[in-house]
Amino acid sequence: MGYEYLIASLPELKVTDNAPMTMEALETLLDEHMREKDKEQLILLNRHARQGACDFVNDWLDFNKDLNNILTAEVCRKHGLDVSKNITGELPDDIEPEIKAVSKIANLYDRERQIDTLRFIWLEERTRNTTFDLENVLAYYLMNQMLCRWSTLTNERGEQVFRAIVADMKKAGNL
Repeated sequence: MGYEYLIASLPELKVTDNAPMTMEALETLLDEHMREKDKEQLILLNRHARQGACDFVNDWLDFNKDLNNILTAEVCRKHGLDVSKNITGELPDDIEPEIKAVSKIANLYDRERQIDTLRFIWLEERTRNTTFDLENVLAYYLMNQMLCRWSTLTNERGEQVFRAIVADMKKAGNL
């Protein structure tokens, strides 16, 4: 038995919309309706942990690692920096042109927005053939989390975060 009633009761999410609920409200709802063993997957997802994680969580973590590595490598190449010092693991062999195109967006706010659009697309494609199972619940959680994050972001805030990341990299000796 899946999560038919839970998923059917959730508002539809679109990457261009505002989050229909806060993360606190969603977490309360999920806590009330998810099976205990499935709640563990949500915890692993939030902790970015692989030990004991289901295929969906591992695939999501792999997708994000590859996405971040590709984008980081493109920025490093643009600025003449050592790619190997700034990525985790190896770069994937097959890099989609959409991801490379995102790295060329000059406006940081627009670039970050497009990165989340790629994440949204991945989640939608991943759950296209499932309807009422744990993967759909986890994907919904991640999508709502992204939309909630966007409700607090502005161009100025994005610039501040970026500058903080660059400063941290300089302190660590990676720049």
